[in-house]
Amino acid sequence: MAAVRTFSGVAHTWLCDEMGHMNTRNYVGMFDDAMQHFMLLLGHNAMVDGERRLGWADVRHEIDYKAEVAEGALVHVECEALRIGNSSITYRQTLYLSETGEVAAVNKATSVLFDLQQRGTAPIPAAMRETAVQYTAAQPAGE
Repeated sequence: MAAVRTFSGVAHTWLCDEMGHMNTRNYVGMFDDAMQHFMLLLGHNAMVDGERRLGWADVRHEIDYKAEVAEGALVHVECEALRIGNSSITYRQTLYLSETGEVAAVNKATSVLFDLQQRGTAPIPAAMRETAVQYTAAQPAGE
């Protein structure tokens, strides 16, 4: 197993621009929701970790838009880890048009585990690293 579905949604009217396509800002919202679910799969419980004042800070997003997402389209996101560092994880999220399977957008992102009390990075726990292995993509040459 590598990629895992972490979000399903609809391009509702209020998420679209004047041309009837999903607005750029709403891709990021869907990718952010998908990231939260991915981190839960890896073992980060936001409710528990929130009490300890740990969270994820996004430090990079690189989005390639591949196909238009029209008003009313059903979409889903699949996520896979690319690299696990000491305190950061780089992952790829692919947004699909659910009815056709066409790739609508690909987001390569990096998030850092952040200690809100210390105001700095925190090490990713070993258990999360071990779990991430099953969701790690085979990388093509040059990536």
